[in-house]
Amino acid sequence: MQTHFTEAQRRNPAIQVADEVLRKCVHCGFCTATCPTYRLTGDERESPRGRISLIQNLLESGAAPSPDTVANLDHCLSCLACESTCPSGVSYRRLIDQGRELIEDKYQRPLVERTTRNFLAWLLPRDRWFRRALILGRWTRPLLNRLGRHLPVAGAMARILPDRLPGYSADNPAVLPGVYLANGEELMRVGLITGCVQSVLAPEIDAAMVRVLTRHGCTVVVPESSAAGCCGALSHHMGRTAQARDTALANLRAWDATLAQPQDSDEGKIEAVVMAASGCASMLKDYPSLLDGSKKAENISLLIKDISIILNNLVKIKNPQTRDKALTGAAVAWQSPCSLQHGMQEQNAPVELLRSLGFNVRQPRDAHLCCGSAGTYNLLQPAFAQTLGTEKMSRLLETRADMIVSGNIGCISQLRSQGRSQNATETVPPVIHLAELVDWATGGPKPPAL
Repeated sequence: MQTHFTEAQRRNPAIQVADEVLRKCVHCGFCTATCPTYRLTGDERESPRGRISLIQNLLESGAAPSPDTVANLDHCLSCLACESTCPSGVSYRRLIDQGRELIEDKYQRPLVERTTRNFLAWLLPRDRWFRRALILGRWTRPLLNRLGRHLPVAGAMARILPDRLPGYSADNPAVLPGVYLANGEELMRVGLITGCVQSVLAPEIDAAMVRVLTRHGCTVVVPESSAAGCCGALSHHMGRTAQARDTALANLRAWDATLAQPQDSDEGKIEAVVMAASGCASMLKDYPSLLDGSKKAENISLLIKDISIILNNLVKIKNPQTRDKALTGAAVAWQSPCSLQHGMQEQNAPVELLRSLGFNVRQPRDAHLCCGSAGTYNLLQPAFAQTLGTEKMSRLLETRADMIVSGNIGCISQLRSQGRSQNATETVPPVIHLAELVDWATGGPKPPAL
């Protein structure tokens, strides 16, 4: 498509990136078929093609966005299904990121909305405060439900609160910084980054990650977390790019001593870096764009792998037998997170892994569509998120599976909240993380959610 930037604008590196992306878009409309919000509204402005035009107008004019434009851009989930569909290779994520940054710089949000966003950006990366908030939320859930009639975010918070308070146990101890040696011969050395929200909401997932990796021949290295603990995605998707950069740089500095690659030997070399939350892993993979080609950012990006890829390769070597015979042939509905299938472009490894362990893997209709979690989206846009979550759960229930498996804590929390809201006469299967299921199947403890 044609752009109309001035020569002065074209000297801006951000405009150069946007101009390159915009010129690839031919407005073919393929993206509209896979965009969750366009499918719900039928509004062109709620499609990737429409949002691209809105962002182009903002960039070219330099004007402050209108409330309507802000709403249209806020409704985007950043699921990136449009990128998987686009025949022209349009990097939509680069434009929506710039659009959100423009809103943050030039638009004054209403007080309640501004306060909510500031509170979430402050709370979620701070594990101790977040854990306290979960405890308080459990006690005040009836009040939150009542407030939800007038303040949608309060109702959304009440819906996604976990059924049980997360904690540690003998089977699921805290995963602390250090080195966890492989059982038997070391086939790989893997870095595991624990992050923020997931380590509070479901610490058993990281414990399962360590067990299943070491059991399959991986030495697991857990680096010190940065002061923030967050990968930067929370602030980045709110348009707070400077804050996201600061967080990313702090992370790289904190991880450097542990994940640095030896120059003169392969001994002790980290071959891959994993995070249990695919949303965070996708963010780390995108660090080079956030940090303008930083060498350290490029190094970490190249190392990022989803655990399904690593285990899929190692299972072929180790050829483990499913220990619990009750699991043999169990029907599993695989819910592929958008961050994995669209952000990291990985769709096959989780299914191959589960099938190789003897599971009957069933994939739902419209598997490319988002469940409505999308980071803080289910809190900031609860109406859209609830509709999308209900639709996703209905598709998963159609599979008649014994359990639902995903690879991202946001999706897991969203689907569990949907399970609680389903008709009481319908049996909703438990939702667990891929690492927990593979760990259980190959000798680990039964996941707490089951």
